Order: sequence, then structure tokens, then C-alpha cells
Amino acid sequence: MCNSIFKAKLFLIFFIWILVSTPQESPAFFGGKLEPPDGKIYHGAQAEVRPVSIFAHHVDWKGIDQYAEASHRRPKLIMHYISLDTLAFWFLKSTILEISQQPYNYIPQIGLDFYSYIPGFDILNPKDITDKLAEGNYDDRIKALAHLFIKMKTPAFLRPGYEFGGNGQGRYASKQHWVRAWKKIFTIFKNEGAENVAFVWNTLDAKDYLEYYPGDEYVDWWGINVFCNDADKSPFINDFVQEAAKHRKPVMIAESTPRYVGSVGGEVAWKKWYQPYFNLIHKYPHLKAFCYVNASWKNYPDRSFKHDCRIQSNTFITSIYRQLLSNSKFINANNK
Repeated sequence: MCNSIFKAKLFLIFFIWILVSTPQESPAFFGGKLEPPDGKIYHGAQAEVRPVSIFAHHVDWKGIDQYAEASHRRPKLIMHYISLDTLAFWFLKSTILEISQQPYNYIPQIGLDFYSYIPGFDILNPKDITDKLAEGNYDDRIKALAHLFIKMKTPAFLRPGYEFGGNGQGRYASKQHWVRAWKKIFTIFKNEGAENVAFVWNTLDAKDYLEYYPGDEYVDWWGINVFCNDADKSPFINDFVQEAAKHRKPVMIAESTPRYVGSVGGEVAWKKWYQPYFNLIHKYPHLKAFCYVNASWKNYPDRSFKHDCRIQSNTFITSIYRQLLSNSKFINANNK
């Protein structure tokens, strides 16, 4: 263990030297809703992943505590997911309130999908409701959701139709009705006075992403999910982040985990995923939030997520991750 920690410290020293010696872009602040100041980045996380079933609806607070202990920092953003199904909405609305009522000043970061999970449909076979959202069939429930966020009396991020297009979980949602569905939700929230909510327009790898864009006036943040290795070299990710700057929008890494390598490989995992990941975060000054999924992915229905990605599962990863998060640029949660 001592040798692993020593090697981690050497890696960290070299990594910091690389960051310091790399030319930096000029600072960026666009004045977006909930956008932190120049040089500041929200630190976000979740632990084990819902849904194993619709009844496993609560945040994994034990897992969050384990992550906080390993990283020596509590995430400012707590990630969760919700749908507008009657049963799912009834179960999950209590969880959103639960996040805001914790003894730490967390900010909820909520993924809202465009699906129904009625009997016979599941996470890998959802029923698309994008057309019904666009036509107004869910207006009353959207209003109820808006008032739920207002009731929290805390800032919140919402990702409607997250991972649209491409190979993401949102790929089952109809492209034909997608923009109208987004505008419907955004407009209802605005009309109901849910000014504490920032809307994050979020994809994974949709190459036609701009065809899903509802317009600058309907979007607060751009969001990209990062699971691939060597993220800092990804042409798609870099193009997306650079395009966001043209629209003067801050960027959130809305979901991220070393999907194809896991954390248990230690030094190998660091080189393949973590180092390029933090290179990406450091590279763009308008990248203002990252959200890490600290999960074992055990029993998750999509078995392409099969590796243990918990930072506490490897002492090498734990040591470097902890040191990197000690940087004052990261915004963490504190006691209220």
C-alpha cells in the first residue's frame, strides 16, 4: 500500500507540473444561471445507480458518505433521476425534497427522461413520450414538478431528455418532437416561477446535437457525459465544449465514470481515464461543473457498465483523486 501511495504522489507531482506548464485559455464567465465565478468548478457525484427497480428510488446516502470519506470532500451537486410516470413521480418527488433537506448545502442535479416505464417497459426498453410531452399531455405534471422545485427553496439543475440522440440513454426519444418537448418544459417552469432551476441541455455522443438545440434563450448550461477513455483527445467532446463557448454557455460534465476500465486497475486506470478526464476539466475555463458516478455498477441492467468505478476501491486512485480535489477551485458542500 505504501508503494502504491508513493507512486500516486509522484504521478500527482508530475501531473500538476504538466497542468501548470500548459498554456491556459483566458477566463470565461457568461453570467449563466447558477454559473460559478471564474476559476471555480462545481464538484458533483452520485453513488450506486438507480434504477435497479422503480422501488430503489432513494439516493444512496451511505455510498455518498463513503465517497466523501475517500475524497475528503463532499460533492456540492447530488445527482439523481426522475420520470413523469405516475408511480415514478410519486416515489421520486420525495427524493428530490430529501436532497434539499440534508444537513449539507447540496444542490440537486436531476436527470428527467422523456419516457414512460409502464409494465412491460424498462430502462433498456422504455416507452417514448416525447410526442405527448410536446402536445401538452403532461402539462399538469410538469407544473407539479416546477412547484416541487420551488418548494425546495434551493438552487437546482434539471436535465430534461438527458443523453439525447447518439448512443445515450436518451436515444429512444423521438427527434421529431424533442425540441418542442424541451421548450414545453422550459416554458412551464418559467411561467410557474421556478427561477431557482437551471436547465442543462445534455448529450453523450450525438453527432447531430445541434439539430436538437432549442435555442440559446431556452438553455442555461450545455452538458456532456464522459465515459470514454482519453476524453481530452476526443474530437467530439472538444468540439462540443468549444461550440458551447460560441453560444456563451457554461459547460457541465453531467455524468462521468471510467466505464470501460473501472478504478481497480490503479495506475493503468489513471493513465487511461482519470488523467485525461482531469486534463479536460482543466483545459476549458468555461467548463464549470463535473459530476462523477462513484458506483460499483453491480446489478445495473445495462451490462456494458460492468466495472467497479468507486474511487475507494483502489488506494492509488484514492490518493491522487483526493489531492486533486483539495484544489480551492472546486466548490464542495459544507454544513448548512
